[in-house]
Amino acid sequence: MTFALIALLGTILTTAQALLTRRFRKSPRPFAHDLRFVSILKPVCGLDDELEENLISFTRLDGIRYEVVISAEEWDDPALAVVERVLRAHPDAPFRIVVDAGSRSGVVNRKVERLIAAARVAKGDILCISDSNVRVERDDVARTLQAFENPRVGCVSNLFTGAGAATFGATIESLHLLGFVVPGAVIADAIGAACVVGKSMAITRSALDAIGGFERFHRVLAEDQAIGLAVKAAGYDLVLSPVVVRNVVVQRSLRRAVDRQIRWNKIRYSFSHRLYVCELLANPLPFALLAPPMLPLVLAARYAQFAMLNRATRAGMTWKQLAASPLLDLIMLYAWFVPFFSNRITWRGYRARIGRDTEMIQIAA
Repeated sequence: MTFALIALLGTILTTAQALLTRRFRKSPRPFAHDLRFVSILKPVCGLDDELEENLISFTRLDGIRYEVVISAEEWDDPALAVVERVLRAHPDAPFRIVVDAGSRSGVVNRKVERLIAAARVAKGDILCISDSNVRVERDDVARTLQAFENPRVGCVSNLFTGAGAATFGATIESLHLLGFVVPGAVIADAIGAACVVGKSMAITRSALDAIGGFERFHRVLAEDQAIGLAVKAAGYDLVLSPVVVRNVVVQRSLRRAVDRQIRWNKIRYSFSHRLYVCELLANPLPFALLAPPMLPLVLAARYAQFAMLNRATRAGMTWKQLAASPLLDLIMLYAWFVPFFSNRITWRGYRARIGRDTEMIQIAA
C-alpha cells in the first residue's frame, strides 16, 4: 500500500510538471530588435557531433547586433579547423577566435577558463554563453534576451532538448533532458528556486562584475548553477526563458550517457542533500514495480508525459525513442544512488572530489 501511494504521488507530480512545462512554453512573444551589442561566448574543445552545422546556425542570427567569440585552449584543437571552414563558407559571419592555454595549475574547470579568455576580448554589454553542441534558430537569441528589458534581470537561461539521437545512448541522454531536466527547470522557476544550466545562458556585464567575474568560478564544477546563485545573492533576478535551444547529441555510448547523469546527480547532491532525496518522487516507476497493480497506470502516464513534453518543446523524438522511457527511469534509479557512496569524478582529464557547492578538490595521484 505504501509503495502504491508513493507511485501515485510520483505520477501526479510528474504529470503536473509536464502540464506546467506545456503552459510555460506557450508564453514566448515575437521578438523585438535589441540595440545593445551581444557577445556570444562559445568554448570549443574537440569535435562535437555536427559541430559545423551548430556553428553555421550562429552565422545568421536576427534581431541583435552581435559577435561570436570562439575560445579554444590550443591552436591545434580540431574544432578550429571546422571554424575556419565555416568562415570560408560564411565570410561575413561575425566570428572571432581567441586561443589561451589557461592557468594549467591544479584542478580547474576548463570551460570556465575558456570563458575567462573570451570575456577579456568580448565587446558586448551582454555575454551569452553557448556550448559548442548547441544549435539555434535565427531568432532564438533575440527572443531570449528580451528578458533583459527588465533592468532587475541579471541572468537568463534557456531550456534545451536533445536533437539528432542515432544511438541508444544518445536516445537515453535525450530522454533524460526531455523528461527530467526540462520539467525540473520549469518547476524550479515556478517556485522561485535558482536553477541555471549553462548550456545556453546570458548574463549582463554589470551582474558578472558584481559577482567577481568568471574567475571566481574557475575551480567550480557546476559553474552555471554557482553563477546563478551568486547573481541572485547580488540582488539581481534570474529568468528562465521559454525559448528552447537544441543540444545536438547524435552518437553517444550508453556508458557515457549514464556517466553524465551520475555527474549531474553528484552536482545536485553537493548543493542540497535534502532536495536531492526528494527527487526520487519524480521517478514513480520503481515504486510501481513494487506495487504491480499500479504498473499499467504509471507506464501509460509516463509515456503520455514524455509525448506531451516532446510536443511542447518540439524535441522531435520518435514514438520508438519515447517508448524507451521506462528504461531511462530504471537507469535513473541506479544513477540516483551513486552520490550517496561516491563524490569522485573523472572529467575532462581530471580526477577530483566534489566539495561544497561543487568545488573541485584534486585527488592525489
